[in-house]
Amino acid sequence: MPNHATYLATRTFGCLDGLRALAIVAVVWHHAVPAGTAVVALDRGFLGVDLFFVVSGYLIVTLLLRERARRGRIDLRAFYMRRLLRIVPLNYAVIAAIWALATWRGGAQAATIDHDAIAALLYTTNWAATSTMLAITWSLAAEEQFYVVWPLVERWLPGRALACWAALTAASAALAVGHAHLGLWPGLPGMLWQTTFFPILLGVGLAHALHDPRGFRALAAGLGHRAAAPVCLAAIAAAASLPCDDLSGAPRLLLQTLFGALVAACVLREDNGLRPALALRPVARIGAVSYGVYLLHQLAIGAIEPLARRAGDVPAAGRFLLALLLSWLLAEASFRTFERWFLRHKDAWAR
Repeated sequence: MPNHATYLATRTFGCLDGLRALAIVAVVWHHAVPAGTAVVALDRGFLGVDLFFVVSGYLIVTLLLRERARRGRIDLRAFYMRRLLRIVPLNYAVIAAIWALATWRGGAQAATIDHDAIAALLYTTNWAATSTMLAITWSLAAEEQFYVVWPLVERWLPGRALACWAALTAASAALAVGHAHLGLWPGLPGMLWQTTFFPILLGVGLAHALHDPRGFRALAAGLGHRAAAPVCLAAIAAAASLPCDDLSGAPRLLLQTLFGALVAACVLREDNGLRPALALRPVARIGAVSYGVYLLHQLAIGAIEPLARRAGDVPAAGRFLLALLLSWLLAEASFRTFERWFLRHKDAWAR
């Protein structure tokens, strides 16, 4: 069975990059392949963002809790500098590239690109209506807002962090259920009633539970077996195959909870049943550069579309593989050149 001391001593969780790879592959499929496949779950690649959110919430708060346990306090300045150097440079570069491309091409995208670019630069696209390629930055906006707010709670309200977490989690769930099933709050931005902040907060709660010996034992009792991770993944596939037109509300919350269980099963023990697949070098590498893949995959899809049209009837799998490969190559190039300079400075703020 998993051991709490071993968990606390684990500095790098071997399966998290693999989970990120699963998430980004699902997102690229969602944008590269038109909906309407014979397999219902394959039309729901957008759920990859939910998995990203759970992983982010878990990992960031785990790092904060361990820093406080080790140093007695959380260095907010160092935390914000690390996040800024990791997230902002590539995001702003992609925003500039998409703005320039849309302006040069003209047409419908050019008409609203200025509005969308400003919202993306301010990390508010999860609250604002967007209609260009910059619409994908809504998830980055949600994560950035989490990065700004939640460390303040952990730093200044450590004794009330769980109470704040419970209130925010309940509110996120209530917004999703109330809008989807009761027709309440019709003017809510889509992010608040579809994805919501619920998956990020699930990650936060998981980090706190596993950091505490009692919470660790409770979760290990149910998710600490080697088979737990494959079972969770199978449950996710089954839930994603629900025969309903709209997953918002209770079905989406169920899926997000299953994502939380999957992350827990993967970090409770390094030798979980999915480790052989998630730790494969190509899989782990795609996960390691998944941020770049996410930001650049729309440009990659746009680049292959003229080739696909000239080639005629390109199978969905072919379009997807081309999009994923080109996105990966672009992300690797960015990571090894442009991003590397900023990451060297990020290391100076490590704690």
